[in-house]
Amino acid sequence: MEGILADVLKNQILAVPAVRRRHMARAAPYEPTKNAVAYVQDVFENSSQLVASRRPIAGNVLEIGPGGNLGALVMYLAAGCDRGVALDLVPLVTDQQALYESLAPDASALLERIEYRTGEPIEQPSLSDSSFDIVFSAACLEHVADPSAALRTIHRLLKPGGVTTHSIDLRDHRDFTDPLAFLRHSERTWRAATSRRLVTNRWRASDWQRGFEAAGFVDVTVDAHEQVTITEAMRSQLHRSFHSKDLTDLGTLIINVTATKRSSGVRA
Repeated sequence: MEGILADVLKNQILAVPAVRRRHMARAAPYEPTKNAVAYVQDVFENSSQLVASRRPIAGNVLEIGPGGNLGALVMYLAAGCDRGVALDLVPLVTDQQALYESLAPDASALLERIEYRTGEPIEQPSLSDSSFDIVFSAACLEHVADPSAALRTIHRLLKPGGVTTHSIDLRDHRDFTDPLAFLRHSERTWRAATSRRLVTNRWRASDWQRGFEAAGFVDVTVDAHEQVTITEAMRSQLHRSFHSKDLTDLGTLIINVTATKRSSGVRA
């Protein structure tokens, strides 16, 4: 219990504007490992293969939370997309020209067709309806404060027949060796500990399935990529709000979700 109480205290201290400004100035905005060529290629290959199983890699593409570089978008444009947009809460602060050139020989020309937008949460971006054919993200949606609102926005931004795919990390990011630790607390306590720090929404795989369907998507598939075995005794240690969750659902740690926006003229 000491750990969560310390987190609550730190979170409350960040309510002081001067403290929060100092904290934001010192905080590293992105993980350097996400600037590695292999990581960017993995993000593109994983997401583009799922998209290509449903529609061509073409049209306009949106990446949510690119994580410090535009590499995956560069690869999408090299593969056939026309225009890319990156949406993130933090300004793009890294110069990754060498990375881009290693991903595509005409990277400089491709970058001119990518727009980076910052300061706009995915729950409320100033982007037009039906603007994109493809929307994707990697290790991002677990950090949105309001997942339902985020999914409704993604549905609004997609063109009819558009496809969205997301890799979502369902672990407690404070300590990956204890991936379900954050499920031991009530929602009120968890928000008190994280609302001004690293927000992690705690949705499980089944919540994401229902969330995409509730937002209006069709053909929603949720594929588990990492799981641990959870016992009845382990579930009993979690907060009561998670006791109704299936053991497999609780033990699913990383998922890929792919969904389609219904084409115009197709009835439910």
